[in-house]
Amino acid sequence: FQSCDSLASISIPDGVTSIGSSAFQNCNSLASISIPDGVTSIGTYAFHYCYSLASISIPDGVTSIGANAFASCYGLGEIHLKPMTPPTVSNSNAWSKIPSDCKIYVPSGSLSAYTGASNYPSSSTYTYIEE
Repeated sequence: FQSCDSLASISIPDGVTSIGSSAFQNCNSLASISIPDGVTSIGTYAFHYCYSLASISIPDGVTSIGANAFASCYGLGEIHLKPMTPPTVSNSNAWSKIPSDCKIYVPSGSLSAYTGASNYPSSSTYTYIEE
């Protein structure tokens, strides 16, 4: 789906276990995506330059997030991370150039794990909220 400029929303079907590298890169109109619980990895550049993406929910089963996965998602206002244990993030560029007012929601009881995890947005710049 890379560079599908008119793709506005997508629901990934159950049974999908990974979102590949550059899967939705440059999908400038993508405002909504539903990721099923069975997904365990989000690849490099998966959502890079998805300007219209306002919110993303990372399901509980995700264990790894690739470099630049959400970089330059300028419209991102909310990230909902469902795993109790922070997924491994390959480098800090995964979140580069997301708005500083983007709120990051994590499961209750996991705040210190996320704010102390490598390659996550800085808790001194971004607001982390337990839900």
